[in-house]
Amino acid sequence: MRTRKPKKNIGKKIFNTIFVGTYVSFVCFLYLFATRITPWDIDYFIKDSQRHTTQLVTTLKTQKAAYDAKREAVALAKTAAKKKIAAEKIAAAKMAAQKNAVAENAAPKNSETKDSDETILQSSKLALVYYSQDDPRWDTIIYGEDNPIGVFGCGPTTLAMVVSTFTENEITPDLAAQWAYNNGYFCYNSGSYHSIIPQGAVSFGLTSKSLIKPSKEALYQELSNGNLVVVLMNKGIFTSQGHFIILRGFTEDGKILIADSQSLENSQRTWDIETFLEEAKYSASAGGPFWSISKTK
Repeated sequence: MRTRKPKKNIGKKIFNTIFVGTYVSFVCFLYLFATRITPWDIDYFIKDSQRHTTQLVTTLKTQKAAYDAKREAVALAKTAAKKKIAAEKIAAAKMAAQKNAVAENAAPKNSETKDSDETILQSSKLALVYYSQDDPRWDTIIYGEDNPIGVFGCGPTTLAMVVSTFTENEITPDLAAQWAYNNGYFCYNSGSYHSIIPQGAVSFGLTSKSLIKPSKEALYQELSNGNLVVVLMNKGIFTSQGHFIILRGFTEDGKILIADSQSLENSQRTWDIETFLEEAKYSASAGGPFWSISKTK
């Protein structure tokens, strides 16, 4: 006869289940207790974040202050260099004046001499009175506040050439610079406002016309009519920033004749017309960068 196995104790099973569950719950509680985030933890986290943010802001401010100081130092150095150049030119002008005075005193009293003959640049249509910014008679004269004509005076020098060529008034660059300053055309450390050319020409009784769509044909036509064409040049052959050039005629083979207030050498050679069409400063204001100047009919 087969013997039945005794049934397992149900109470024991229940006890084991409760024990295991309690143990697991206790372990989970210990884990949560060890890893829980308390209000103190949150406060520390916020304060630490604020501390890092403050350090970052302080660092950025320090770096900006250093950058501003460096930029200001560079600007001061540039200004000092320009003033040094102006002072050197003034000293050279004084020395030249002293030499001229000695020469005058040594010359016979009955001799008649002219201070200096102006340079004339001849083309097939007109004879242009040429002025150089670097002429010792005015290169160290201050244009505006502390900008010498020799460095910043291409605008008034160009205007002086145009007016002296087309009118009976012999306007030298120093007089043109004083007129430009008095009438609001001086731009500190940048020379002149672009309007000095069209409005300056009109103020001296001439006619100014903006060439809105310049082309080879248009430029040749203006020069054929005996007009002068003033061009504001951009960075390139003639300048590193901006510079006024006068187109005064052309040769039989189509080469352009110019008047460059910074270079008599440039003014005595010929140029391809494409140079001026390609390097003109098309962002110019006052109807630039090409202005045709003529006598008023």
